[in-house]
This record gives sequence, C-alpha cells and structure tokens, in this order.
Amino acid sequence: MTIKYSTQTSAATGHVTTQTTDSLKSLFKTHFELPTVLVEKTNAKTFVPATFRLPTRNDSNVISSSVIIFDIDQKLGMGYDDDMVALEEVEDALLDLNLEHFVYTSHSHTLAAPRFRIVIAPSRPVFPEEHNAICAAMLEALDDFIDGRLLRAIDPCWRTLSQCYYVYTAHPERKDYAISFYNPGNPADVDDFKLHQSTYGLEVEYKPGAPRKATGQTGARGRSYELNRIIGGMITSSTQDEIAKRIFEVDNIDHAGNEYFRDMQYPRNRPRPGESQEAAAWRSCQIFAKSHINSLKRKFRKQGDIKIVNKKADSTEAMPTHDAMIKFRSFNSKPTKTGGETILMELQVMSGEHAGRHFWHRVYGSGNSEMAIKISNSVISKISKATSTPMENIKDLIKAEGKIVSARIKHKPGTNGFKAQNEIGDLNLNTM
Repeated sequence: MTIKYSTQTSAATGHVTTQTTDSLKSLFKTHFELPTVLVEKTNAKTFVPATFRLPTRNDSNVISSSVIIFDIDQKLGMGYDDDMVALEEVEDALLDLNLEHFVYTSHSHTLAAPRFRIVIAPSRPVFPEEHNAICAAMLEALDDFIDGRLLRAIDPCWRTLSQCYYVYTAHPERKDYAISFYNPGNPADVDDFKLHQSTYGLEVEYKPGAPRKATGQTGARGRSYELNRIIGGMITSSTQDEIAKRIFEVDNIDHAGNEYFRDMQYPRNRPRPGESQEAAAWRSCQIFAKSHINSLKRKFRKQGDIKIVNKKADSTEAMPTHDAMIKFRSFNSKPTKTGGETILMELQVMSGEHAGRHFWHRVYGSGNSEMAIKISNSVISKISKATSTPMENIKDLIKAEGKIVSARIKHKPGTNGFKAQNEIGDLNLNTM
C-alpha cells in the first residue's frame, strides 16, 4: 500500500509538506533506520502520520492517517520502576500478532526508563471519524499480550489526528542505547478492528492481568511459550538469576541449533557493538526472564491482600492442596533411630478457611540417604530465601521460628494404613 504522510522542519512550525512512499519498510529506511544525534530534539524534523487538505497541521484539515503510532513514554518514580514495559516485550507481541511494524527509541530513551514509538501498517487509510475506534482496538489487542501494562505507559497523544512525532533521534550521551528495527508481517486489518467498537484507552482504565496468548510466530514456534512455562514453575521458589540460568540452559540444550535467544529475527538477540554473540544471547535471556517474571507475579495474589488469622484449629484432618500463609511454630531435632540428623518442623496455617490448622514437615541431614538429604536441602534453601535468613545447614532452620511466609501446602495421601497428611510444597520468595 502506498503510504502518504507529512513532515515538518520542526515541531515549532504548523506548516506541513506531503510525502509519499511505497511501503512501510521504505518509510523506515528514509526516516527511522539511522538516528540523528542531537543535544536538543527541538531541532529535529517531525513526522505526521496523516495527510491534510491545507498545508497547516490541525485536526480539522486531516484527510486520513496512513500508519498507526503509539508513543510509549515511561518515567522513573511513577510507581512501577521495576515493571517497565520493555521494547522487547512489545516486539514479541507484534510478532505474535504477525503485524508489519517498526519500533524506534525516542530522544529521551534510557535503559532504566524505556521510551519508544510503535509504528504499524494499516490495511487501508484510516479516516478521521473512525480513527479513535480503530486505534483503540489495535491498542487493546496489543495490550492483551502485555498483561494490560501498555495503557499505563502510553501517551494519549494517539487520539489526536494531527499529532506530530520526532523522527529517530538520539542524545549524544545516550546514542549507544538508541535502537530501531523493522519486522515484516501483515498490515493491521482496520475493518476488522473497526467492528470491535473498542473504547480501550478512551474510557477504560489500566487493566492488569490479561493473559498472554501463545499464537502467531512466537507461539507457533513454541520456544518462547515453553521457556515461559519453565519460569512459571520456578517463580515462587527461585531467584531471577536462577531462573535466567535455567531457561538459558534449556534453550541451549533442547533447542540446540535453533536457540530462541540466538534467533536473529529478534533484534534484541543481535550483538551490540563490541558484544559477542554469546553475551548478546545471555543479555536477551535476562531481559526475557525479567519481563516474564514480572508478568507472572502480577497474576499472583499479593500477600498484602491476604488477611492473617490467629485462631484455634477446627479439625485435625489432612487439608487439600492449597496456597496459604504459614508460620514456623517449632523445630524438634531428635535424631533418627540410626543416629541420622533430622528436624521435625511444626507449621501453622495463618490464612484462609483452614487457618489455625497445624501440620508437620520433616527434613534430613547427615547420616541419612543421599536422596533424602538432597530433597531436604532444597526445602531448607527455599525457607532461607523465603524468610531472607542465611542458612548454611539443617540446624539453622531454628532461625525461621515465628516467621510467616506464603506457601503451597501439599496433600499427601495415606498409605499402608497411615492417615493422609500435609507437607510443604513450594514457598513464595516474598516475605511478610
């Protein structure tokens, strides 16, 4: 599709000049492939994704829009410093949606607070009366892949028909972090988006918790979805670094020759100047781990929302498997009959319908089987992390006495005439 757009010599002028190009890729190569390095962005050329009846930039003069643009404008100190929308997350979502697009960082972009623009090709020109509905539907579809976080970070200027945007510029001190890339795909089906009659971003507030789908290029290839499932299995009991190392290992072994973090279709995997391919793959893996961990954490119920209950137990029967807050009540270190080191932990449920119930979990130290010690060390490590208490051996468990953590309580069926019982399953790393 031929793309018609307008340019200005600077944002200060209202005069526009109509331009034409034969594709989104050629538009990218003309204005967005290489940055213009400037101390002040006000000296840069601006781009308007619309054509005008008269050469004056205002909404009443707009004929149609030729591309869809979203400006991601994140700032530190807004309450989500550790949960910024990463440029790579947006790229994955656009690839999953199989949309032709390019992304470029803005003049004020930093690694700590990513600021960038998303430019998407539509299937036809978008007219003023349908502009907001189509863009809202496009934004909603994209935000479904980013757990509803895009809305809080996006500049509402996309609602303005005649909005101008700076072309690809970078500050001299931040030019090494500037990035732009183009990915092929299909144009956005604006007629389909129009039928949605969406008001997302117009009337709807930030909506956390939308599930990420496994579709399109990324999901179909299966690699990112598989790696994300591993993160889901480790998130409550492993650190971010441990998770990153694990998925990096899985990618290198299970996807050998077709590694996700070495796939050059994703610009984040491409080595930066002076960076080796191995270092680039590890950097990409760390970004992937952090963004997906943050996404999954939003789907867990926050501990601060859980009411701690102190009450007497109303039953001694084994509980079904469930998640709850538990308190470490006591530790009995009587050795086994063969002299092996062991501790029987008494735990109390402190939330939910089973509050007040007690259960026990035994861990083993020296003088026991290798497998029993290995399993017990894993439990001790989880308790150490969940309570933020250094523990070098089994005797250090006593340091956890009185502490409350979030845990999975497992139901263990009875066998050989013994009653069913409960034991610790997993522990959340966040502490009370």
